[in-house]
Amino acid sequence: MEGKKVLIIAHKPPYPKVDGGCIAIAQIMETFLDNGDTAHFLGMETKKHPSKPSFSHSNLHYQTIEVDAAITSLGALLNLVSRNSYFLARFIQANFEKQLISTLTKHSFDLIIFESLFTSPYINTVRKYSEAKIVYRSHNIEHAIWEMQEENEINVLKKAYLKFQVKRLKREELKCWNQVDTIASISEKDTAYIKNYSSTPTETIGMYCNTTYLTQKDQYDKLDFFHLGAMDWQPNHQGISWLLENVWQPFHQKNTNAELHIAGRGMSEKLINTKLPGLKNHKEVVDASQFISAHKVMLIPLFSGSGIRVKIIEGMAMGKCIISTSLGCEGINATHLENILIANTKEEFTEQMEFCLNNPLKVAEIGANARDFAQTSFSKSEIARQLKNLF
Repeated sequence: MEGKKVLIIAHKPPYPKVDGGCIAIAQIMETFLDNGDTAHFLGMETKKHPSKPSFSHSNLHYQTIEVDAAITSLGALLNLVSRNSYFLARFIQANFEKQLISTLTKHSFDLIIFESLFTSPYINTVRKYSEAKIVYRSHNIEHAIWEMQEENEINVLKKAYLKFQVKRLKREELKCWNQVDTIASISEKDTAYIKNYSSTPTETIGMYCNTTYLTQKDQYDKLDFFHLGAMDWQPNHQGISWLLENVWQPFHQKNTNAELHIAGRGMSEKLINTKLPGLKNHKEVVDASQFISAHKVMLIPLFSGSGIRVKIIEGMAMGKCIISTSLGCEGINATHLENILIANTKEEFTEQMEFCLNNPLKVAEIGANARDFAQTSFSKSEIARQLKNLF
């Protein structure tokens, strides 16, 4: 049977796969190609997310457009007199819309996927130039993330501005949900949330384990702790800052031989310059799988966000014992003390870290269970089956 034609519109390129969003975009695109479909990718390329294609396919038409979507103080201030959310307004780019119109007039598509809320300003343009079925790929509930950020903000002026912008963002996110034909949510919890606000058909299409991670083996016998994440994503930055300040310092005073290794792109100067006993900062690493493989216990101190944490899936696939907040492992359905460890307070993080130091055999057992769980719960074949249902 002849394959379908798919257009994927994204606010950032899938390559390099530097964060969960990039990986999610790449997985969808590559799975369509594996299914025999033709994929056109049209994405934005920014200074934060430059495009470095590392994948090619005879049925893939790949194009990125350079845009300036940087957050500026002036832009944030001027946005107050507009009606659009500043979160989304930064991605309204004339040169990108021009190329989108050109693509739509030159090609016909069966399915058009909008990757993340930041592409939603172009839904009306697509409706005008195409009759294809429109699918919104929800990576997370954007306004829910920023509601949590607003709650945690202590600066009065920033808090007031965030509250104003989050209200706009929620309005536009709910509008997006009701403009499209189908919503493809990344987790069951997000699907349930969306269904409370929208009658648009919503399916859960998660993520799969890369075979690279399933075949990696531990390279290090010493029991240490590590964290890997994009530090230019605010929830990651806040989480690791909280961990260093509230957990690591008192924990290391009692466990002076313990080591914590952190890595990730986009680190702030403050984080780079943080010097603590036992802390090893690797900054941005070339090979994430090698870094994960070289350390033992993964820490995920996440207190805001939605969707699925890709790094947890990768860590589980590599047989890692993971200590995560309840929010961090939402959408993964892992079980405390069986294939993951759950900690939500500084006392609980400390308790679970000490448990790991004192029970290395249990750490190995939880890691082995995590690998088995990842292999059965996050299969590529299941994602491929789910994608076929979108047509």
